Amino acid sequence: MAIIELTPDFPSLTTTDRLLESIHHHPEGLTIRQLADRLNRPISMIQICLNILIASRKVAIRQQNNGHQLAKVYILRPDKPQSQRQFRRITSNSNSSITPIGLRAGAGLTKIQLAAQLGLSVRTINDWEQKRSQPKLVPSQLKQMMSVYQCTLDELIAAFE
Repeated sequence: MAIIELTPDFPSLTTTDRLLESIHHHPEGLTIRQLADRLNRPISMIQICLNILIASRKVAIRQQNNGHQLAKVYILRPDKPQSQRQFRRITSNSNSSITPIGLRAGAGLTKIQLAAQLGLSVRTINDWEQKRSQPKLVPSQLKQMMSVYQCTLDELIAAFE
């Protein structure tokens, strides 16, 4: 006779969420081996998730002396106060100086960070910045881009024309 256990239907935490939770409970930091052991996941999976968290500025790397050797430990990135600036406003009538690279630089993001925040590939970001392609987005994606780039819709349109 087989025993079947029913579990409630609720979303479980993703590996990335569990990583953040583990790192949060250990402010001194954890090595990649410790994280893999705690979460019972392969190191390769932990590395991928950590790269995403680092690119999205949620986790930072710190060197720690473990005995006779240095080890990388992963810690939560300290919260920085958000700037009071909401969105820049265009003051001149000329939009020709606004570029995708300028928007990214103004937001203080690397291509990798921008791609992670928008859920796109770095190649897509490169294509946009080199004017090889233009974004084809739905309104919710436009809103997300305006938030990430910290710009107005007019600036976003001008940069990609």
